[in-house]
Amino acid sequence: MIVDKIDNWGVYFNKERFSEIFAELDKFNLETPNGEYRSNDNFYFKVMSYETKLESFIIESHKREVDIQVILKGKEKIKIYDSKDVVITEVYNEKTDCQFYDKVNDPISEVNLEPGLMAVFFSGDIHHPVLAVNKETYKLKKIVIKVDEKFFAHKQ
Repeated sequence: MIVDKIDNWGVYFNKERFSEIFAELDKFNLETPNGEYRSNDNFYFKVMSYETKLESFIIESHKREVDIQVILKGKEKIKIYDSKDVVITEVYNEKTDCQFYDKVNDPISEVNLEPGLMAVFFSGDIHHPVLAVNKETYKLKKIVIKVDEKFFAHKQ
């Protein structure tokens, strides 16, 4: 997992390979309709709007796609769990690239995501989104860039 300013993306990702992703990210704004935007076989953008909640039951991980999560409007708390602190409630579904969990112990960490920051969840990073920040709910506009994990190892 990575949490940092979006502007620091080049510290973590190969600048040549990922420059297209972050250049394309700049095309999205608050007026962009919710939906999936695909222009490349290696990644796509999911634009979504929702309200954070005091309690959320979405605890998930992915195997095939890396999430780069960016907030355009609002704030969201995301809790992070170790695999020993959750139990599987829905086994991995290859079609949706998701596995779901229930918590059995406290999270190992949490992050408050807001505009200007990015959170990157790699294969197996168990994350719990949709949570209110300091008990305050927000209406979010969010982009999740779904990057094929093979893109990270793919040679130029």
